[in-house]
Amino acid sequence: MVQDPQAIQQESYHDGVFSIATTKLHGQLSWVNDHIVRVRVSQTDHFPDRPTVPADVQVDKNGDHTVATGGSGQTDETPIVINNDHYPLTTADAYQADWEKAHGTLHISGPHGAIVDLHLPSWDDAGKTWTARLTFSPDEYFFGGGTQNGRFALRGQRVTIANTNLWTAGGVASPVPFYWSTAGYGVLVNTFTPGLYDFSTPAHGVQLSHDDPYFDVYIILGPDPTHLIHGYHELTGKPVLAPRFSFYPAHLNAYNRDYWLPVTKNSVGAILFPDGQWYKEYQPVSEKTFNTGYRAGAITVAGQTLVPNVGAAPVTFTKHDAQGNPTGAVHESLNGEGPSAQFSARAVLDRYLENKMPIGWFLPNDGYGAGYGQTADFAGDLANLRDFTAYANDQGVAVGLWTQEKLHPDDPEHPQKGERDIGQEVGAAGVAAVKTDVAWVGEGYTFGLHATADAAAAMTKAGHGRRPFIMSLDGWAGSQRYTSIWSGDQGGDDWENIRSHIATYLSTGLSGNPNVGSDIDGIYGGRDPLIQTRDLQWKSFTPIQLNMDGWGSQPKNMGLVFGQPFVAINRAYLQFKTTLLPYLYTLAHTARETGAPIVRPLFWLEPDAYTYGSDTDTEFLLGDDLLVAPVTSPYRLARDGSARVPHLYLPDPHATWEDLFTGERYAGGQTLADYPAPLAQTPIFVRAGALLPRVPVHLTPGQYPADTRIVTYFPGPRPSETTVYSDDGATLAYQNGEAATTALRATDDGRRIIFTLNATQGTYTGQNQAPLVLLQVATDARPHTIQVTSNGETRKLREALKPVTDAPSWQMGPLTAWPLAPIAPRSGITVALPAQAIDTDVTIIIDY
Repeated sequence: MVQDPQAIQQESYHDGVFSIATTKLHGQLSWVNDHIVRVRVSQTDHFPDRPTVPADVQVDKNGDHTVATGGSGQTDETPIVINNDHYPLTTADAYQADWEKAHGTLHISGPHGAIVDLHLPSWDDAGKTWTARLTFSPDEYFFGGGTQNGRFALRGQRVTIANTNLWTAGGVASPVPFYWSTAGYGVLVNTFTPGLYDFSTPAHGVQLSHDDPYFDVYIILGPDPTHLIHGYHELTGKPVLAPRFSFYPAHLNAYNRDYWLPVTKNSVGAILFPDGQWYKEYQPVSEKTFNTGYRAGAITVAGQTLVPNVGAAPVTFTKHDAQGNPTGAVHESLNGEGPSAQFSARAVLDRYLENKMPIGWFLPNDGYGAGYGQTADFAGDLANLRDFTAYANDQGVAVGLWTQEKLHPDDPEHPQKGERDIGQEVGAAGVAAVKTDVAWVGEGYTFGLHATADAAAAMTKAGHGRRPFIMSLDGWAGSQRYTSIWSGDQGGDDWENIRSHIATYLSTGLSGNPNVGSDIDGIYGGRDPLIQTRDLQWKSFTPIQLNMDGWGSQPKNMGLVFGQPFVAINRAYLQFKTTLLPYLYTLAHTARETGAPIVRPLFWLEPDAYTYGSDTDTEFLLGDDLLVAPVTSPYRLARDGSARVPHLYLPDPHATWEDLFTGERYAGGQTLADYPAPLAQTPIFVRAGALLPRVPVHLTPGQYPADTRIVTYFPGPRPSETTVYSDDGATLAYQNGEAATTALRATDDGRRIIFTLNATQGTYTGQNQAPLVLLQVATDARPHTIQVTSNGETRKLREALKPVTDAPSWQMGPLTAWPLAPIAPRSGITVALPAQAIDTDVTIIIDY
């Protein structure tokens, strides 16, 4: 008679650990806390202390030769799980795990009954790959898996938990071996090995597999998505609270490397510069730029071989010899020495600010052959970087570096030209950000996780208390405690890239990393101003916006290259984003402390079979109060750039949603068809009753106007409240409690609006103690009296014809400090209260 290998031979309980043994397997069950249980199964009686590391990672380059050339080697020095506490579960606890010996099944239940069953895993014949099965209910939906490009709803899907180095729809940029279910549980697999999660067939159950000789799984239990995602954070670490500058647009390019040659206007790749001349960009042949062989259009200037960044022919040089060959080229730089001034990083920064385009951080690039200086040694190059950083910092802009290869020199005491020394770059040159690029971390798994841990440790050590900012991809579980996620090299000029990319943001946030961003109009392309503008519009309502310049057919400079009306439209969106910094920053803090993503799916407000599916994957919520339904296709596209959104859904039948541009209101719980989207107005809605904390328009983080608080209230029938979080936005002091919160409340019964700005709780360095307060009420109803109560004193406010900042007053008319006015002016009431002490409650009553 054949013996059942799953048959239980032995059971025991000791010191909080329940153990079983079959003829071939050994298992252990323990509780981390009252809502997280750990299950381990081994093919021997040994249970390793660390997760399995893949021995030989094969990186699929997908035609991209930059992938994983700067680093390799899998180690386990940075753990996935940082909390392995043991908790003695009692029968009084909400969740219970019952072991059914007869079938080798773990039954997990909660306050409302059964949640999920887990069956003992089995291994393939070689004992190298396990498969486990969990129950799959008819009304169950699944989310997670990391940065799954182009999808966030996993039911009906087979999901790869592997580094595919494929950044278009269907690829995986930063896999995470974690998913969660609407049944009330999540699963984190404690492994660095590739896996496959199958949610395609309810009859077969959820099937998980990993290339791992050991089974080590944490089951997280909770009543809703927020608790499940934050349970993942409990195990693997809270997400970083990024410095405030990171929420502003960024510019990235490879300065200090390329050469510019004057050409005729009709030459392929010609770009017009401020001097009125057209130029074409070339880069030198070198291993670090991956230009080691023949490329069409290669030229030789002063004995150096150069290849075109974009396009090969036709090209006509305006300075050439008798044979038509170019006779000179200008080497670009960071600081604009000599003839390179208009091609320099400084000049690009200046052009943003001259055009009143917000910018928060700038990466002049230390990788891909660029370096950051043209001197003879490391010290001279570092001084050049320091000069640029000082110039940018003087204008309120932070500076970062790309990372193509390792962060530290071979000889720490004697760094050589071309090497990295992150300690000196951060400590001496003032660098505040690092982008760990695919050429270095592209192998992924443990390598990508440890790279960001290394960068965070080095930046913290050398940063004089500054908060590190790291952006990466090819991460793994735990990456969120060190880095924000960049979704990879998407192409430009492509509507489909816009359509699929929204789900990429959603999947990343639902996998435990709320800090996500990508390139405006991709990294390539750049020819289509409509696509560039539509992409910038929705990304202005996300945490991270990158202008990845240097690889497209046109400069990626927030649309400056396209002229009007695109410049005015882009400027309005980006300036509006700067006013939303208090709202965005509060959402980032909320994500860290609760698990709720910054960018949220519609089911966050209305969980049902429709919103759980992929039919709503081209919309998203920014917090709970803003809904963005981007233009993602040329549907009914007109010559003036206007289009329509075929359909969009407004969640929550108890809510009312207001078009941010037109003020028109719609009931929630309905689909709107053929929704109009003029070129300047991608569909954006604000929830009635929303209290949006804002600040005035500004261009850089250094100009952050902490001396003015703006609250924009969109009246609604239900009482509204929110709490605004703030800290210094730049240092690590918030980790020691140096932060503040301010509660806002408002009611509107149709006759009277009562708004309360509660006293601020908490302090931090640099906190403004008596800012100006502007309350904006988006309404057409004219009040007959407005009064304010502060410090126990009540006074009636006078109406002013012009904005007043030196005395309490109110105005009726166009909303002040409303940067979207050039696109669509909004009217309402503006109440101005100068110098309000933050330790005092302020109440404003508006009677109609």
